[in-house]
Amino acid sequence: MNPLHRAHAQRRQPRRLAGFTLVEILVGLAIAMIGTVIMMEVLVTSDQRTRTSTAGNDALSSGAVMMHLLRRDLVQAGYGISASSLVGCNLQVPTGAVVPLAPVVINPPTALVPAGDPNTDRVLVVYGNDSGQPEGQEIVATAGSAYTVRAAAAYAQDDYVVAAPTPCAGTVTLARVTGVVGFTVSVNSLNATATTLYNLGRNPRIVAYAIRNGSLTSCDFLLADCRTNNAANWTAVGANIVSLRAQYGHDTAAAGTRDAIDLWDQSTPVDACQWARAPAVRFVLVTRSNQYESRLNATTKQRECDPVTATPRVWSGSIGTSPAPIDLSAAADWQCYRYKTFESVAPSRNTVWMRVPPGC
Repeated sequence: MNPLHRAHAQRRQPRRLAGFTLVEILVGLAIAMIGTVIMMEVLVTSDQRTRTSTAGNDALSSGAVMMHLLRRDLVQAGYGISASSLVGCNLQVPTGAVVPLAPVVINPPTALVPAGDPNTDRVLVVYGNDSGQPEGQEIVATAGSAYTVRAAAAYAQDDYVVAAPTPCAGTVTLARVTGVVGFTVSVNSLNATATTLYNLGRNPRIVAYAIRNGSLTSCDFLLADCRTNNAANWTAVGANIVSLRAQYGHDTAAAGTRDAIDLWDQSTPVDACQWARAPAVRFVLVTRSNQYESRLNATTKQRECDPVTATPRVWSGSIGTSPAPIDLSAAADWQCYRYKTFESVAPSRNTVWMRVPPGC
C-alpha cells in the first residue's frame, strides 16, 4: 500500500474516546467512601487508645504524687504528742475547733470534718515539728500569763505549746509563746491547772484530708475553719482521686505485753492505752483516668460507654473481719473509666516507742 492509501485508511478509522464512563466514576466513589469510613474508624480508635494511654499515665503520675503527699504527713503523725499523758486529749485550736490529740483519726465526727464523697474516708493528721523532748517540761509555777519550767531553752518565741494537766481532763488550748526569759515562758493563753508544758514547734500540722467532687482535698486547722465544707477552706490538691480508704493497725495482745499488729479496722482508739496499741495506719488511694472509654454501637452507629472496669478495685483492707472495700458505685458511669490503686502502710511517728501507760 502506497503512502497515500495508508493515510486515507488511517483517517477512516474511528478515533479512541478518552475519559471514564459514569459506571467507573460511581464505582470509584463507592470505593473511596468505604476507604474513608475505614480510615476514620481507625483514626478514631487510634486516637482513643492514645488518649487512654496518656490519661493512664496522668492518673499514674497524679496518684504517685498524692500518695507521697499523704504518706509524708501520715509517717510524721504523732510526732510531739506521743506522751501517754497527752495523747487522747482534746485540743482547741485558734480557729475555735476542738480536735482530738491523736496521730491519725479516721472518719472524725462530721461536725469537725464534713463528709466527703460517698463511700470514701476522711483522715485527720496531727504532729509537731519541735526538736525537744516529747515528754514535755514540768511546770514549776504559774503566774500571770507565764509558766516557769526547768528548761526554758527548749522553747522559743512563736512556738506552739500545749499546757495540760495529768491526767488530761476536759479541753486544752493550743497557745503561742510570746517570749522566753530565763526559766519563764510567756504565752497568749494560759491554763492555770496545767502540770506539763509540751512544745509542738513553730509549724505543727493539724490537717484533714477528704475526697470531694472526685479530688483529694485538704484543710489546715491552723489556717482555716475546716468544720465548714467551704471551697475557700478546703483546697483541691489532686484531681481524679476518687477514693480514700484507711484502717488502724491494732495490737490486741494481752495487757502488759506488746507484740505486733494483728487486727486492722476503723475502730478509733478511745484512750491512751488504745492509742499506744495502734502504731500504724494503712491506706489506699484510687485514681481515675479522665478518659471516658467508648465503643461504636453496631446497631445505632453511635458511640456508647465501653465498660472497661467490670468489678471494683481491691486492696488489703477489702477483706478481713472489718473490711473497708473500695466502692465506686456512687457514680452511675464508673465502669466507663480505668483506675489505679496506690496502697501503703504508715507507722505513726514514735508511737511504737511510747511507754505503755500502767494497766495497759
